[in-house]
Amino acid sequence: PRSGHGPFSPALRGEMSAPPRHDAEAPTQHTASTGPILYKTKVAVNTQALTGMRGFAVMHVAFNHACTLSDSASFFFPDGPHLHGTCVIGQIQLMGAGSLGFFFLISGFVLVIGYAQIALRPAATCREFAAGSPADFASSSSVVGGGRSGLPVLSAMSFLRSRFARLGPMYYLANLLVVMIGGRLLRNQLEYTPYQIVLMLTCTSTWFFEEPFLVTLWTIPVLFFFYLCFPVLAPWIQRIPPRHVRGIAIAMYGLNIVLYGGGYTLLGYPWTWVRNFPPARLPVFVMGMCCAMQRLHATHARLEGRPSPTESCPTRLGLLGCGCMHPVTGLAICWLGVTLASSLAASACLGGEALRYYNELFLPMLFYEWVYAATDPDQSDSPVVRFFSSRPMVWLGDVSMATYMLHYLVLGVLARFIELSVARGLMRKFVTGGPSWPPYRFGQAMFSGGGSWFVWWTPWPSVLVFVVVGWFFTRFFEVPVGNLLRPARRKAPGAEGAGGPE
Repeated sequence: PRSGHGPFSPALRGEMSAPPRHDAEAPTQHTASTGPILYKTKVAVNTQALTGMRGFAVMHVAFNHACTLSDSASFFFPDGPHLHGTCVIGQIQLMGAGSLGFFFLISGFVLVIGYAQIALRPAATCREFAAGSPADFASSSSVVGGGRSGLPVLSAMSFLRSRFARLGPMYYLANLLVVMIGGRLLRNQLEYTPYQIVLMLTCTSTWFFEEPFLVTLWTIPVLFFFYLCFPVLAPWIQRIPPRHVRGIAIAMYGLNIVLYGGGYTLLGYPWTWVRNFPPARLPVFVMGMCCAMQRLHATHARLEGRPSPTESCPTRLGLLGCGCMHPVTGLAICWLGVTLASSLAASACLGGEALRYYNELFLPMLFYEWVYAATDPDQSDSPVVRFFSSRPMVWLGDVSMATYMLHYLVLGVLARFIELSVARGLMRKFVTGGPSWPPYRFGQAMFSGGGSWFVWWTPWPSVLVFVVVGWFFTRFFEVPVGNLLRPARRKAPGAEGAGGPE
């Protein structure tokens, strides 16, 4: 047998390599099933549905925030608020927080597909870690222990520059807009300390339990932390034996529960400080990376005519298809059922904050299975996949980043605009309530300090405003500025995959 093949040494495979041969030159089935497998070339993985799913998740979060500023309870109780303690019965809460883990998991998935399909090796020096190293597959036909055998090293600086071009411009613009218009229009007290300014500029606010100038931008420092970890994590994830990838993901899911639950127990309310702390969210990102590797192993096995790696856990959420529908459809029904049940319970004042916490805590494993199923070629004709892969949903996903970053600021502007109009005797039919209504919505303290709120139907047109604003800034700011900042792609023989697509 070739040297370097064994239970703990990875086999290097090509994209369209022939089925395993039963001779002395072929790696044994034991190696292929129990040892790490690395690849020389890329395979096509259709992520269009994930783009649509990301856009849908952003709309879920944005619409939930719009509902918190609307008087949705008046639709059920037009005579006045019905209180359960300080909770207003009938106030719609859509559990948008449950979708935030979805973003992190999808991020880990697409980064592996874009940057870590081809076998990478860990950097040997800090300089190599920063600058990377091209591939030289001609030097060896196999990998021995993941050592220096011609494998490329992902350039951390090039990778981070690409990620900055993607997120940085909109992040700094959104914070700048808060400074420019927040004090005058929204009547916020903009008293930022030099410490907070430095944390915002370095995109590390949540690392030290602070927030950026716009509260919903807390996700960007979390993603920045993930990006710093990715060049180190990618070679390690690649070397997990295929049959153990899902087991590692389940372990990360358990770690997420431990960190979340432990942090909440130690720090108490507000649990959002735990939720915003990057190391506490890292396991979900790693789950996304594992999901991508599981998909890559299955795709290569399909192309090579060999069976997919055996799952490490016999029970899968994908079985919700029940043999009568695609698993991706069954999982969508499961997510919808959990979200609706939680939303109805919260609107009835039966849980509220606790339900948000538990959704973020327990939903990531469902998202893992859902993402894996949505990228399965055999499920491409599922109505769920067709819906999320449709042109409108993919377009929505393309403008989702700017929409998410700016929607909360747009809400504040709309709220203040209507409040000023009411003060001048205009648009009174668009608001309800008054000073007698309790300050049960965060929007009252965040935006205007008054007691006038959108009527129950205004979140629907608000979402359209979010999308239009998101499209405008995507088209005329995010994309042009990102193209200027993004590093030029360098083509080197055998080096594809050391960089990756945006």
